[in-house]
Amino acid sequence: MDANSKDKSDWAIKLIAILAVLYTLQVARDVILPITLALIFTLLLAPAVSRLQSIGLPRSLAAIIIMTIGLGMIGGVLYALASPANEWFQRVPEAVSVLRDQLGNVNSDNTNVDAASRSIDSLAKEFSTSSKDPQLTQVVIADAGWRSELGEIAKNFGVYGTLSIIFLFFLLTSGDALMRRFIHSLPTQKDKAVVTRIAQLAQTQMSRYLMTITAVNVAVGGLTACGLWLAGFPDPALWGAVATLLRYIPYLGVSMTIILFTIVSAVSYNNPMAIIAAPLSYGLFTAFTGQFIDPFVHGLRFSLNPIVVFLWIFFWGWLWGAPGVLLAVPLLTLFQVICQHTERLLPVAHIIGDANE
Repeated sequence: MDANSKDKSDWAIKLIAILAVLYTLQVARDVILPITLALIFTLLLAPAVSRLQSIGLPRSLAAIIIMTIGLGMIGGVLYALASPANEWFQRVPEAVSVLRDQLGNVNSDNTNVDAASRSIDSLAKEFSTSSKDPQLTQVVIADAGWRSELGEIAKNFGVYGTLSIIFLFFLLTSGDALMRRFIHSLPTQKDKAVVTRIAQLAQTQMSRYLMTITAVNVAVGGLTACGLWLAGFPDPALWGAVATLLRYIPYLGVSMTIILFTIVSAVSYNNPMAIIAAPLSYGLFTAFTGQFIDPFVHGLRFSLNPIVVFLWIFFWGWLWGAPGVLLAVPLLTLFQVICQHTERLLPVAHIIGDANE
């Protein structure tokens, strides 16, 4: 076999391996997703656990304390927002009806299209009712509806969330020992140094990035909730929390929040100025934040190319859905840490972005 054929075979094997990994990630999503979530939260919480351990607490007790505080805060927020969120879920049909009416008013001049649609509907009804065959029976399959889909999502969230919490506890208590054993098993001192460096930087970068971006997002969400409350917007705390959560999605999160604010305004108000007030104000506020606050946050982590970030979010959203969209940027930051300190992956690191060390 000549060199050219060997190179083609190597590339074919690499391509098959990549496709196999992608297929495995999608098929085994329900198993890999809780593990990935636990790993990311381990990088976030491990420094706090280590600090408590340094003052004399057993590591298991320190992990329990940190996890209890975190889960208590999340549970308290969810409990406080459960009632208004449920009310808005109940108002979804009303929102759809109002939006349909608004769109109907906008498209009221399209009389020919409406007339054609009515003619097709009447013709279809005529054919469906003119059948004289007694053997034919119309079967209507009832749609489960969006409420059952939300119930299924909530059930999956509970199951896999519980698995993530259990795995997170084991990682916080025994992860360091497992990593030390893994490093000790490596064949050369150079490999041990590289893996140690990657592990330390991954924990430092991820913890610093997640803590900083969380603080900024909570501040933005809190100010948004205050502004909505002063403007008389319905359930400002709920929509402030939604703005906080969606802001973890770069570029797309702000757009999604503006769309939600527009829908809520269209349902709640009749005045066009009142309808555009909340989404327009939030858009201007986030534009200001993006110009003066986000550059400071980006300076505390690896600078990522916007095109790469967008494609990465799109990829993980296709692969894992909404959880993949939320986890995309932390995974990209972690991936760049690995590429930056792996000699063969340095070109990939330069494509993703430049390191701000």
